[in-house]
Amino acid sequence: MAVLLSEREKQIFEEAKAYALEYIAPYAAQWEVDGVLDKDAVRNIADHGYFGVGCPKALGGREYNYLETALTYEGLAHGDGGFAFFVQLHNNITWDMVEFYDTSDEVRALLPDMVAGRKLTAYALTEEDAGSDPAMSKSYARLCEDGYHVFGEKTWISNCMDADYFTVIVHNETEGGMVILLMERGTKGFEICENRRRLGGNAMTCGTIRFDDAVVPISRCMSKNGLKQALSDINVARIFVPAIGIGMAQHALDITMKRLAVRETFGQPVIKNQAIQFKLAELSAKLEAARWLVYHVASQMDAGENIPVPAAMAKLLGPNTVWEVVTECAQLFGAAGFAYNSEISRCVNMARTMKIMDGSTEVQQIVIGRALAKTALKSV
Repeated sequence: MAVLLSEREKQIFEEAKAYALEYIAPYAAQWEVDGVLDKDAVRNIADHGYFGVGCPKALGGREYNYLETALTYEGLAHGDGGFAFFVQLHNNITWDMVEFYDTSDEVRALLPDMVAGRKLTAYALTEEDAGSDPAMSKSYARLCEDGYHVFGEKTWISNCMDADYFTVIVHNETEGGMVILLMERGTKGFEICENRRRLGGNAMTCGTIRFDDAVVPISRCMSKNGLKQALSDINVARIFVPAIGIGMAQHALDITMKRLAVRETFGQPVIKNQAIQFKLAELSAKLEAARWLVYHVASQMDAGENIPVPAAMAKLLGPNTVWEVVTECAQLFGAAGFAYNSEISRCVNMARTMKIMDGSTEVQQIVIGRALAKTALKSV
């Protein structure tokens, strides 16, 4: 197995980073204030081909593998972690529909617009009391002759205010298990309730949706094994979220080192202080280790290996390392690190979010710990 990136892989990352610094970074502060999705930015990123990166070229995608896709998100995060997460979220949903769901001809006909970003998506799994344990969700669907009648409420749904289509995972009251349905915005009985403002990542909306006898045609059922499929979907996100965090943390390190090179104390640039150099060395080494774990697990996925535990390790180590890096960088900024909506404070706020999204730190510990215990018990 190669332990170096190829020239193509390096180019994918560098192009995404350059795009992010030109087209995302200059606007990120205003997006955070506005708290709404910038439609001009959506069109621009679509024009540059960053939607559908993992989807087949026949549908308008780039057909990137998992490692190439992770490198893309790492690069985009140099502009803004929140906006990079929006791109990743939409792409993951369309990729799932293309590659993994039992999509009907009717749904497949909708895919080119989704892959191209002309129609946006959201993923509706989480409920107020069922985030880490989706099997405990209360929303349900009742199968009737005219389709699935959906009842209940989902919350913390990213991109809810702007999505045209929602991947909805609910209990199948009629047949048992959980079902994945594709619900269209504007469906009677489907209500988008609010946009919750968060500590960070407000370039994309996030809120609550409700179903009061919202009917989804049977042809838009994408899986009758919804819980297993949803957990598989999350495994993919557990590679890409750390990749975004690592790109954002590297950007935080980059701007911190530039500041320390020009800021003087006691007659010399701060970065000449050996204690500061030692701290930067530790942070850089830890970030590099987290980066290569993500690359390794993405490569395992490309090889077709089963990756729930490695993915959990990447999601555990990645966001924890990112949090350490960006908070230490904010400390090195001094008082400026506490400034509202600065580049460094946005990194801190988004890093905090990454320890929760797509499975909290504690959930990753459970997944890894159970696997370790199972292996140990088998050995005795």
